[in-house]
Amino acid sequence: MKEINTHYKKGGFATSDDVVLSTDKTTRLVFVPGVHGAGVRGQLVRQKMSAGGGWVTVNEVNFNSLPADCGVKIDLSTEATKLLFDELGVLYKLSEHGVSYGQDGEQKYIVADPTEVLIVDDHAKRQAISELLTQGHSQELWDELVAADPDLATRLAAGQLQVARQKVISEFASSLYAKSTEEDYWQQLFADNPWILQSASSASVYLLGSDTYLGGKMPIGRSGKGGVATDFLMSDASTKSFAVTEIKTPAAGLVGGQYRGDKAQAGLDNETYSMHADLTGALVQTRNQITVTIENFDAVVGKAFSDINRIHPKGILIIGSLEGLGERQRASFNQFRHGQYSLTIVTFDELLKRLAITYEVNLEDLVSDE
Repeated sequence: MKEINTHYKKGGFATSDDVVLSTDKTTRLVFVPGVHGAGVRGQLVRQKMSAGGGWVTVNEVNFNSLPADCGVKIDLSTEATKLLFDELGVLYKLSEHGVSYGQDGEQKYIVADPTEVLIVDDHAKRQAISELLTQGHSQELWDELVAADPDLATRLAAGQLQVARQKVISEFASSLYAKSTEEDYWQQLFADNPWILQSASSASVYLLGSDTYLGGKMPIGRSGKGGVATDFLMSDASTKSFAVTEIKTPAAGLVGGQYRGDKAQAGLDNETYSMHADLTGALVQTRNQITVTIENFDAVVGKAFSDINRIHPKGILIIGSLEGLGERQRASFNQFRHGQYSLTIVTFDELLKRLAITYEVNLEDLVSDE
């Protein structure tokens, strides 16, 4: 990185700082450069230390009056030649850029390799902001920012939240098939990011707890033995009633065999399907969780969560994927789930689409990146 000071003269021409090529105790050789749009020009000047301690030009020669057999020779050492070469390269970069008048004719330039400086264009701004949002910062930094510029701090915090949630949505998308049968993985993903569940509910809800005991004999692990526990216990933000949420896997079945219609003529209006045992079993399980919660409300749930009630409880079941289902299979599935009172059934791919819309994520870009 090189700093250049220019002194504007006229017509796009400016002189620059002298370049000292060599020096000893009493003399020195300097290059006095001039920069303009067409390139660089200058003078080699030999100077001598004056009695007052300053440098003065000596041996000025008028070449027009020199005899034919006379001349002036100035030797350049290897080091001086290399320095002159390097300085000319920098000055030519400045020449290509063009010199400006600056303040009172004085201007300062920095000539550097692009990797050494930050060029503040739109791309650099986006990159810098992205790096700022994705890095972990101390609470002290945010406190100082809030004190200095509350509005900026608010916007950065919102941006940081957006970036973090977009990252989780990207993980959700990539895991939809890669981890389609791993129920423990999805349990943990939702436990770490309970905001995902808000997109699954038809009402505004917030998380009370995960793997919550609802009643009966105390549960033993996740094997289903003993008492009853829900994957996530939620509360309706408006009614203060509870909602139990059951999480299955994207690979869980939704639609079973064809129940009615001519199999040889698929697509007829009377072509209907029964539901898969994975779906009906999970549905009954969720209903049972609601029933047990009501029965044990005072002793278990109400005691632990005093700010909720048992009025109009809801159930949320996240299960399976619509991909691969035919039109009539989807129609049967939709008729089944729309008939469920106070229980919402959402598939994993539907939940992903809701998240993508809410947090402005282009799912096509995620697929292409993979």
